[in-house]
Amino acid sequence: MKLSRISLALVPLLTAFPATAAVYQVAELEPNNISKANFAAALNDQGDAIVTGQGFVQWQLRDGSTRTAVNFINFPLDVSTINFESDTIKAILTAEQIEDAKLGIYDATVLNTLTVLLGASQGLRNQPVGRTVAIAHPVNGTPAVSPLRDLNQLRSNQEFINDINEQGVVVGVATAPFTKQEFTPAPDPDAEDPATEAPETITVWQPEPGFKYGVAVTSNGPVNLLPSYTEIGGGFSQAFAVNNQNLVAGSGSVALNEEIQTFLETLCDGKNQPVVYCLNRELESQESNFFDLKSQIYRNQTVVVPSGYTERAMLWQLQADGSATISQTFGFLGEKGTGAVHQIDDESEVRYASAATAVNDNGIAVGYSIYSDSDRSILFRDGFGGEFRQIYVAPHATLFQGDEISAMVDPAQWLASIATDLNNNNIATGYAIKTINGSRRDKFFYYDVAADTVVFPTDFFASSSSVPADINDNGQIVGRAEIIIGGTTDRRQHGFVYDIASDTFRDLNTLVGCNADFTIVDASSINNNGEILATVLQVLPQLDAKGQPILDESGNPQQTEQAKAVKLLPVANGEPENCNTEQDTYERNAGGLGSLGLFLLAGFGVLFRRRR
Repeated sequence: MKLSRISLALVPLLTAFPATAAVYQVAELEPNNISKANFAAALNDQGDAIVTGQGFVQWQLRDGSTRTAVNFINFPLDVSTINFESDTIKAILTAEQIEDAKLGIYDATVLNTLTVLLGASQGLRNQPVGRTVAIAHPVNGTPAVSPLRDLNQLRSNQEFINDINEQGVVVGVATAPFTKQEFTPAPDPDAEDPATEAPETITVWQPEPGFKYGVAVTSNGPVNLLPSYTEIGGGFSQAFAVNNQNLVAGSGSVALNEEIQTFLETLCDGKNQPVVYCLNRELESQESNFFDLKSQIYRNQTVVVPSGYTERAMLWQLQADGSATISQTFGFLGEKGTGAVHQIDDESEVRYASAATAVNDNGIAVGYSIYSDSDRSILFRDGFGGEFRQIYVAPHATLFQGDEISAMVDPAQWLASIATDLNNNNIATGYAIKTINGSRRDKFFYYDVAADTVVFPTDFFASSSSVPADINDNGQIVGRAEIIIGGTTDRRQHGFVYDIASDTFRDLNTLVGCNADFTIVDASSINNNGEILATVLQVLPQLDAKGQPILDESGNPQQTEQAKAVKLLPVANGEPENCNTEQDTYERNAGGLGSLGLFLLAGFGVLFRRRR
């Protein structure tokens, strides 16, 4: 990416750099013209890679101020729905720029300004700016968008690909894409003269039904993995993994309680906004996902599952014609691991959920489900100083084998847990949460299905959080873990690789050579050849909204730290280089806040990712 656009066209699909050939040789993926920030997602044994391109992003600085950016290149702006009379737009753009923009004529600066404003103020009448796009990097082809639901390529939603199998079938998650529609609000019943005060028909950006669906893409194209319950709002589903028999693991809606149904039917009456817009917004706000549950565990050591759709782990079987059918629906760990529902009182009970995050070629699935223990009482405080007691409820790593559902770690020893992947030797990996030195920390594990044993290997240091993403059939696990660079107190994320056979846990940054000009902050996938798809932070030329380098006053490209995905190729008989730098020292004490890498990784991978 440091080359000119002309010379980039001459670069082979993968450019390898022998100077970094210590244990791993770095192979750059061909640059794409879709997004300026790209994150590793999935990799198969053929070397086909999937990355996640970042679009609109918003983050908060330590001083409390908020920053926004759009990393899409050449976002397909629809100027026909922009309110150019907005005081904000008039304050930023000149009259000439505004008039040109109305005609669809704008430079990169104006394009960036308008997309950032739209992204920061998304509403019914504003063009949505999506947050992510899935980009395929076939081993013998050029990078291209791999659309899930956004078939018109409007970049209006979020799309993640989580897995790719050896046949090239990919699965992922996509929120509802938007299209322009005409909408006429209902007349005001209190209008003095309804004939003269008739509501105006307006142009709105309306989503498809189903605020989120798991999607599989085969040679027949994409297919939504519909859940068993779709009656109100279209239901929801997620897809996290696909095995080589085209069996897909995920979760979906099986019910919606009557109180929520009544509430939605009253609220979403179509008078002031399209029914589907209202339903998607309300149901999305009540979504249950592991990261929200994890946040509750970090704060309160117990959770309350949101009252939206009832979610259950599911397997879908892809058919030869490209269709998909639900193969199996699983339950949950439940009260003390019995699968039973705990009744809190005469009117309420614990809400349970489950999700399958991986399935291997033996048909065994793993993931998480809600566990409760009514004999275990948790005292916690809200943000206003109030104290509350609640029974212990938490997500825990779950094995789904046939009709059997069982816990993989001891809930008495760990606050929460999740299994993130499973190989074809029936060895799973995941992480569990506990309090260490007064703070909640994630610790990775591997689990032997046949022996029903779990091992928590030693990672960088006692209070380091370590999160695995993938395990291959050779027992190699990759992910990310916290380090504290010598001489500092701030925690940083580094990609790691762990080998079960040799019980070695290593920082990938120490295995790519001393001259590497980047930091590996995450490893998302490792295939059976030992090749790793990783995310790095690297200082690169800063690109504008049309993909051109931004130049300083002297005509030189401005530089900025950016995320990109790379492959790490194992070197035969490679050995780590002795760099003798301070960065090779890992402190054993507590640290402070994370780095830019923490922000860049936020929200990516939906849950993880892997290969097949």
